[in-house]
Order: sequence, then structure tokens, then C-alpha cells
Amino acid sequence: MIASAIISHFDIKQRWMACHVKKAQFPTKESLAGFDIYHAAAHPPHPFDKPDAPTHQPLTLYWVDNHPLMIQYAKLQAQQWPESDRANMLAYFAQLALEDGVEIADATVSLCIGTQNGETCAAAMRVDTVLDGQAVSGIYDVVAPDENAQAQLLYALTQEENGDDRLWVIGR
Repeated sequence: MIASAIISHFDIKQRWMACHVKKAQFPTKESLAGFDIYHAAAHPPHPFDKPDAPTHQPLTLYWVDNHPLMIQYAKLQAQQWPESDRANMLAYFAQLALEDGVEIADATVSLCIGTQNGETCAAAMRVDTVLDGQAVSGIYDVVAPDENAQAQLLYALTQEENGDDRLWVIGR
């Protein structure tokens, strides 16, 4: 059950990532190429335990809820790819939208960025699904400058309001 829930969750996340260019009215060839690169590099996530609260919190965290923060998210994510792919990856990540009619009914997606000394240096995505009664939350595309920043980012992304028995996974 857990393995199939993880694969189903991952498939939903991949559909969400695809719909920004595959369902777009006018996708660019660069954004389509970026999606192809992203899709080819994706691997199913694996279970992980929610982290404890970090003792050192070097980041100022922001939930991506507007266009300027989305651009910061896109720029940082694109920088994680080889130089030869960055232009296509930036075009692809810049097409992501949390609103504007781009939805996958089976998922809730949240993006977070972190800054340090005024520079955007951390980012990650949280995808929440419920499949056959099993809540699964995945953390993807984690970027952090060091272990303390990563611990803070993961802790912030794994906080939940209702304390349910969801399965946590982490992946690229």
C-alpha cells in the first residue's frame, strides 16, 4: 500500500509539473525543453521522518504567494541545473503558477523560498495528496546553502495543522 501510494503521489506531482507547459495556451519551445529535462531527471521519492525543530535558523522564509516570489523561486531552481540547461529550466520554472487556472484536483502544492542576508538562497516544494484514504506529503526540489538552512526549510515545510498520520516522502 505504501509503495503504491508513493508512486501515485509522485505521478500526481509530475502531472502538476507538466500541466504548466502541456496545458498552456502558448508554451515556448524553451519551457517545453525545460520540462523535458526536468521530467527526465525526476525519480520517485522515498519515505522520510519529519525533522525536529532546528536549533539554528539562518533563513527568513516566505511562502510563494505572488509573482515576484515565484520569479525568485524559478531563478533559484534554474541555477541548480548545468549551465547548458539553465535558460530552458528558467523558462520552464517561470511558467509555474499556483493560480491562474492551473490545477490538479488531486493535489495541493505549496512553494517556499528562503533568504539570507537579502539573497534568495533556499527553496522547496511541498505537494499534498490523499489517495485511498492515505495522506501523503512530499518535499521536492530542495535547495539550501548548508545543512542548517536545509533543516530549517524541511522543518517549516513539514508542519501541519491537524497532526494526522500522513506519510512523508522526499525527492528531487
